[in-house]
Parts: sequence; C-alpha cells; structure tokens
Amino acid sequence: MLMKKISKTVLSCLAVVMLFNYCTSVRTPLKTYNDAGAPFDLEVLSGTREVVLRQEKPWEEQTLAYYKVLKTGKHNWQMWYSSWDNRRNDDYSGYLPYAYSANGKDWTKAVPGNKNNILFGSGFPKKDGIVEQDVFIDGHSPLKYKMLFTARDPADGGKQKTFYMESADGIKWTDRRVLWNKKFDSQFSVLVKDSLYHIYLRMWEVVNHIRYRVIGHAIADRNWRVIKEPEVILRSPYPDFPHIYNNATSGINDSLQVFLPTFFNEKEDRVRVRVAYSIKGQAHLMDADITDDLYHGEDVKWGCVNPGLIPAGKNRYWLYYYGVNKSHNRFMEKGHVAKYYRVLVAVKFR
Repeated sequence: MLMKKISKTVLSCLAVVMLFNYCTSVRTPLKTYNDAGAPFDLEVLSGTREVVLRQEKPWEEQTLAYYKVLKTGKHNWQMWYSSWDNRRNDDYSGYLPYAYSANGKDWTKAVPGNKNNILFGSGFPKKDGIVEQDVFIDGHSPLKYKMLFTARDPADGGKQKTFYMESADGIKWTDRRVLWNKKFDSQFSVLVKDSLYHIYLRMWEVVNHIRYRVIGHAIADRNWRVIKEPEVILRSPYPDFPHIYNNATSGINDSLQVFLPTFFNEKEDRVRVRVAYSIKGQAHLMDADITDDLYHGEDVKWGCVNPGLIPAGKNRYWLYYYGVNKSHNRFMEKGHVAKYYRVLVAVKFR
C-alpha cells in the first residue's frame, strides 16, 4: 500500500515536471511581424530575454558598445566587445576586450595567459583602440577567424582607416592591414558566400545638401582584394527617423539576408530598431518595429542589434544586442549603464 502511494506521488511529480518543461519550452511571440512581399515572418519570443553581460571592469566603467558573439563549438562561445573607461576623450581611446562562455549566457572575461581580458587598446591618452569590429569565420583558411574594423593609422598621422586581421583562435591576431583608406563609422557585418566576403557597412549619402546615414554593400575575395566597392543598398523612407545607423546583418540562407538596424532621429536623439531584408540581392524594408520587444521594461535610450543571428533550433535564433541608459548624443558623458542582452527570435518561411 505504501509503495502504491509512493508510486502515485512520484508519477504526480513527474507529470508536474513534464508539464512545467512543456510550458517553459513553448514560447509565444510578443508579436508576429510580416509583410506582403517578405518570404518570412519574424517573431520575438516572450520570456526568453536574458542579460548576458554587465559593466564590471575598470575599463568598462564609462560604457559598453558594439560586440560580436560566435558559437564555435557545442560548448564554445566567444565574444569580442567594445568598452571605455571614464577617461574617454576619443572613440579610439577605448578597449577591445574578450570573453568566452560554455552556454552563450554566462560569460568569463579572461584571456588565457593575460592579466586582463583586453586584446587591443591602451586607453587614454593613447588612441590605439579598435572600433566597429565584426569577427567572422572562414573555415577554408588556416587563420579562420577574420576581423574587420576601424582604427587610427599611426604611420599616417593617425588617419582613420578600415583594417582587417586574421587569427587561428580569435585571440592572437596577425598584424593589421589596410582594406580602405577611410573609415566606415558603424559596426561592420561580413557574410561568407560563394568564396567571397560580402561586407555590409555604414555609408553617407547627401540629399539637398543634408547628409544621411544609409546601408552599403561591398565585396572582397578571400585574399581581401576588393572586387566591388561600397554601394548604397538601403535608405530610410521615414522623415522622423531619416538615418539608418547600423546594418546588423545575418545570413539566413544563400539567398536571404535579414537586417535589424537602428533607425536614428539625430535632432531629437531618438531611435527605433526595425526589420529589413535582402532577397537575391535586392534590399527591402518591412513594416516592423521591434524596439519595444527588445527593451520593454528597461531604461534604454540607445541600442543596437549585433550582426549574426545564432541558430538555436528549427527556425529559431539567438539575437544578441545591447542597450544603454543614455542617448547617442550624450555618449561622451560618464555614468552610462550598459547591458548586453540576448533573446530568441523565430524566422518562419511561408
């Protein structure tokens, strides 16, 4: 009799656990975003947002900004991120630290053999930092990690240029080499397709004597020879948010790229995160604003999505992004509260 009662209790507990696991594994979208011409629907899944990194180190005190996450093994995640301390007086007076993780959520800020986790940058008064970085993998190269970034060239009077570096492990990098003798002042996104590097970047376009931020596209081969110079592929149609600040590009398949850029109103210092895509080389903007899905309940006045959605099951991806409690036009101030987040999104084809 006692054994029967115990068995019933165990079965009841198992049923509760199974029900709990089922309920927590089925995530409903905050909203489904679709467009008549788009080949997919986008959903930000409720209850999946996580804070993955906060300011803790002295070299992170002023703020955190662009970062890139790669999943390079079942239990191997890597991150390269931008930070500044309170001595900041220039974009290049900051740091490029490194972190690693076994699950993509809990991160260790360390570089093996180093006293800190800083890969590049000495801080004020030097201006030897790296910004706008994208790190991507080209598995056909022994130096499979590639980094595209902007920095000052000390051999050319500190001129801002676009550089690239390569690495076997993402930690020890080759000497930097110049790709373009000018800067593109927002985070790059690079996709490897048909043995070519498709580079998405910030460009400026002048209309009626006013400069607007737009998304551009260029192509380089595996030897970093530019075979297509940057060309504009997407402009903002919104008078109240006339600038596209970044591109945040992800390759979903060979023909579809999804953009999750920040649209910017410079005069009013406001932002919105929207959805766009490119199908067979043609870029389109969707009628989809995911700002509130990403930042609901948070004190965020500035934020951007990372390039590179990371697969997390059928039609599901981890979307990494950041948010800051001070707006773009106050970025040189002290006292930022910056957080790195991730959230699950679903990209469902029709």
